[in-house]
Amino acid sequence: MAETGRASLRAARLSWVLYDWASSPVPTLHATFVFSVYFTTVIAPENGSLYWAQMTALSAFVLALAAPIMGRFADSKGILKQSLIATTLATALATAALWFIQPSPAFILPALLLSGLAIFLSEAAFLFYNGLLPSLAGKQDYGRLSGFGWGTGYFGAIATLVLVLVLFILPDQPVTGTKNQLGGPVQLTMLFAAGWLVVFSLPLFIFAPSPSARPLSGNLWAQLLSSLKHAAAIPGMKRFLLARMAFTDGLVTLFAFGGIYAAKVFAFSQTEILIFAIALNITAGLGAVLAGPLTDRLGPSLVLRASLLCLTGLGLLAVLAPDRQIFWAAGLALGIFIGPCQSAARVWMARRVPPEHTTSLFGLFAFSGKVTSFVGPLCYGWLVLATGNERSGMAVVIVLLILGYFLLPPRQSQNKAA
Repeated sequence: MAETGRASLRAARLSWVLYDWASSPVPTLHATFVFSVYFTTVIAPENGSLYWAQMTALSAFVLALAAPIMGRFADSKGILKQSLIATTLATALATAALWFIQPSPAFILPALLLSGLAIFLSEAAFLFYNGLLPSLAGKQDYGRLSGFGWGTGYFGAIATLVLVLVLFILPDQPVTGTKNQLGGPVQLTMLFAAGWLVVFSLPLFIFAPSPSARPLSGNLWAQLLSSLKHAAAIPGMKRFLLARMAFTDGLVTLFAFGGIYAAKVFAFSQTEILIFAIALNITAGLGAVLAGPLTDRLGPSLVLRASLLCLTGLGLLAVLAPDRQIFWAAGLALGIFIGPCQSAARVWMARRVPPEHTTSLFGLFAFSGKVTSFVGPLCYGWLVLATGNERSGMAVVIVLLILGYFLLPPRQSQNKAA
């Protein structure tokens, strides 16, 4: 009986890690390296960066408002697993629908609507995914499991980027014979990303635990208020959430405009952008996996601080890079610290959430990562519009990372779990 329980837990953990492999390619192929570049260079070559920035900002703001409510509702009703399944399948549907977007300015609005919906749904699914972490491991193992998940996600992104290059971008005659169509490879990539998400999410749909309902007294709004009050009473929580607002906004901007920046500043082709993305994800995946044990040993706060300092310095080098070679070197080195930063932040939160507020507080975690995440993309878009220079827009990332570092709660006020 005990052996059966251990086997079930192993299956649940592996399927949880595999979900990162399943879901990471969607934002990688859609929001960062393929469809976003296609949108800003082909569908909307004039002001495309501004349109994309506004769409990204709006979807993030809507999620910020909805996340705590969705989290509290899932906790209260015991539907964490069901919510994960529903939002994952909806994400796949919205992503697949981008197949219908043609390389014409007439498709600007449909492209933005579907993209905004796909971004919102994928982030909502990740909220429920994060909420499963405390039920899968003890606090002493959060760092390893979280880092392994992030790392696996990056390697999943690598696998899909390679497959997209081999199947759709590089061949003179792709597997579907649509090379002669300007948007054909991009449209196929969106179908591919949607199918990948569904197929590799199935194990988690089957093996994920189903946390029981954890209702609090009062209606949904009263329960949400109770969760917020509980969060406010946790030492260091307020400053941590403020810090996460800042540095996550910087990372969101980096992810949303990294491919666009490379194309506009260094004239990367679509193929070159994908090769760069593959290399970047290799360093990011290695960084996330290697930092997992360090997070358990040294605490997420120290790993988070070190990662932010390194990201700031290397990001500044990428913004000032005079040529492709320096940009390549800075970008690959920067990737090493992206995964540890994200994973350590998740572990910091997971170590502090009580069982009855798990998804609710991860909803607040998502809120902190999204409520101001429109600031970076909007500033990027408006600065580029005002200066005509993509470098000025990317400088926003540096400012937000520095701000996030100084907003983190002091380490001396935190306990060993920090």
